[in-house]
Amino acid sequence: MSKKILIMAGGTGGHIFPALAIAKELSSRGMDIVWLGSKGGMEEKIIPKHGYPIHCIHSSGLRGKSLFAFIKGVCLLAIGFIQTISLFLKNKPNIVIGMGGYASGVGGIVAKIFFTRLVIHEQNAIPGTTNRLLSRIANKSFQAFDNSFDSKVKAVTVGNPILFQPKTKNYPKSVNNLLVLGGSLGAKKINELIPLIKTPLNIWHQTGDSHIEATKLAYQDSLHLNVHIESFIENMAEAYVWADLVICRAGAMTISELIATKSIAILIPFPYAVDDHQTQNAKKLSDAGAGLLLDESDLDANEVDNILQKMTPVKLELMTKILGKLQTENAEKVIADYLLIPSRSNSN
Repeated sequence: MSKKILIMAGGTGGHIFPALAIAKELSSRGMDIVWLGSKGGMEEKIIPKHGYPIHCIHSSGLRGKSLFAFIKGVCLLAIGFIQTISLFLKNKPNIVIGMGGYASGVGGIVAKIFFTRLVIHEQNAIPGTTNRLLSRIANKSFQAFDNSFDSKVKAVTVGNPILFQPKTKNYPKSVNNLLVLGGSLGAKKINELIPLIKTPLNIWHQTGDSHIEATKLAYQDSLHLNVHIESFIENMAEAYVWADLVICRAGAMTISELIATKSIAILIPFPYAVDDHQTQNAKKLSDAGAGLLLDESDLDANEVDNILQKMTPVKLELMTKILGKLQTENAEKVIADYLLIPSRSNSN
């Protein structure tokens, strides 16, 4: 009989897509997958497309809320708690893995009530509130980057699970092909900046749905050689292997994809991210000499041109080699191996 594994992930693509990579690996080994998410979250549309049954509960964050919103959030969490208990009684999962998001917090607590083995994975350099709390009761904690959790947690660093299979690429001899990624929703300031760069380049630009028409207009008078504009890039493996350089945000999954594909990047963290975690993510590459950190407040076309001029063949080769040293074994396989180990009395 195959194990039934409950995956808890939702709210953002940064939680959902690495969880899908784990689900794909577990499914290939014959495991039965059930998904727990939040009502109204993007997971409601994404997960069914991948063939996994999803149960969405009422949930809410409590941090930084007004008194009324806080009380409402507590009520929603209470409802979600009852819904999650019902889910456990009906599905009887053998093991639970939480990736973050509000529903993950509720599910993690219910897992301990039912004495169900609980595993968590943190994607960012700074743990989110849910995983920070669950790390105190989890049987095992995984992290994408060293020292994300307190040393008392004894988390194992495995990197982030990636949904696509990276393609092999050689280090670039020069920067001719520029890949621009503002995230799945785009980044207005990045979209406005890139057409103003004077260095002539081939550009593949992901804009986000709401910015595509404005970005197309901005490129009309640009000096660039060839420009391909999409609201969302489906084939990321192909995009990374094409790129000599990437300009992007610094979400956890983007950082991990850059490492996995050995892609050099100018990293522009989203300045309003909770706990400024994107800056900390970016520093994991910039401090190692494997990427370039540029604050959005310093974003300027001339500055980007200056950076491009300094990307010599020697520097490009060195940064590519450093990215290679940062690579880890496929995270989804390491996590799946652990999930399939028979239950043990200790937490290690």
